[in-house]
Amino acid sequence: MHMKTQTIKDVARLAGVSIRTVSRVINDDPNVKAETRERILKVVAETGFKANLLAKSLREKKTNTLIAFVDQHRGRFWGAFHNKILHEMMKEAHRLGYRMVISSSSADSYEDNENDGFYLLKHGMADGAVMFDMIENDRRVEYLREKQIPFVILGKDLDHFDTSYVDLDNVAAGYLAAQYLYSKQRSRMLFLLGNPNYIVNKDRSEGIRRFFADRHVSADRWSILYDVSDIGSAYLRTKEALGSPQWPDAIFISGDERAIGVYRAIYERGLRIPEDVAVLGIDKLDMGEYYHPPITTIDQSIPSMAQSALQVLTKQLDTGARAGTRVLISPTICERQSI
Repeated sequence: MHMKTQTIKDVARLAGVSIRTVSRVINDDPNVKAETRERILKVVAETGFKANLLAKSLREKKTNTLIAFVDQHRGRFWGAFHNKILHEMMKEAHRLGYRMVISSSSADSYEDNENDGFYLLKHGMADGAVMFDMIENDRRVEYLREKQIPFVILGKDLDHFDTSYVDLDNVAAGYLAAQYLYSKQRSRMLFLLGNPNYIVNKDRSEGIRRFFADRHVSADRWSILYDVSDIGSAYLRTKEALGSPQWPDAIFISGDERAIGVYRAIYERGLRIPEDVAVLGIDKLDMGEYYHPPITTIDQSIPSMAQSALQVLTKQLDTGARAGTRVLISPTICERQSI
C-alpha cells in the first residue's frame, strides 16, 4: 500500500475504525485494544510516515492544527474586520508552521460532534484555539479551561485572571474617540456601538463616559446608542438621529464597514461630510480609503493583533505554560478626510 493519506478520515477508513478510535490512538488511550492499535499504526506506516500529518502527530504529539471559533449568533457570520484579522492570523499561522480551521460556536453552549471544533480539540485532532467575540460568563472558555486546552482570546476575559488574551485597549479607544471629536469643536456627538453584551462595547462605552466626565462635558452634548451591529442598523440609527431637531454634527461608528450605512443616511438627508456631520470610524480597513470622503478612523493595528495572538498561543503549545499573558494594543488616529 503506497497511497498517501492526508486526513485522519482516510486512516480511519483504511483501518476499518471510526475517526474517534484513530484519535484515541493518537492520544495513547490505554483503553484501545492492542489489535486495533496495531492495525491503525500499520495503516499509518504504510501510507507514508513523513508525508502523513497523522504520523507526525503520533511522533510529536501535535497536529499543527488550530481552531478559530467565531460566534454563530452574529447578524453576519463575518464582517470586513473579522475577514481581515482572520487573513492576518492565517498568514501568521502558516509562518509558524500551523494551519487554521474556522468553527462557528455559541457563547452560551458548545457542541461535541465530528463537524465541530470542540470535538477536534477534545479528541486530539487540533492543538489549540483562538476565541473571537467573547462575552462575560462565556461557556466556551469554561470548557477549554476545564479540558486544559491551550487557547487565547481575541478580546478581554473579565472572569479569569490567568487567561491569555490579546485585545485593543478598548477603554482607551472609546476615550480617544470622544477626545478627538470634542477637540474638533463638535457640539452634539453621537456614538454608535454594537451589542452591549460584548465586552468590547462595554469597554468603549466606559472610555467615552470617562472622557466626558473628566472634562465635565454636559450630557446634552453627547449620547450613546447600542445594537448597531451592521450596515443596515447603522443606516437606520443615523437616519433617526438626523431626523431629530438636535441632530448630531459628529458621529462615531464602531466599525469602518458599518460607516457605509452612516454615510448613506447623511447624504440622503442632504448633508455634507465633514462640513455638516463629521464621521469617525474604527478598524482602519483598507476599504475606508475609498469612501467619499475617505473615513478618519481609529487604527487598532489588526496585523499586530493577529500576530500577537498566534505567538501567545504557540508559546503555550511549545512550553506547556498556561499562565495568563495579556497583550493590549494602543489605539491611534488615522486621519483622512471625514472630520
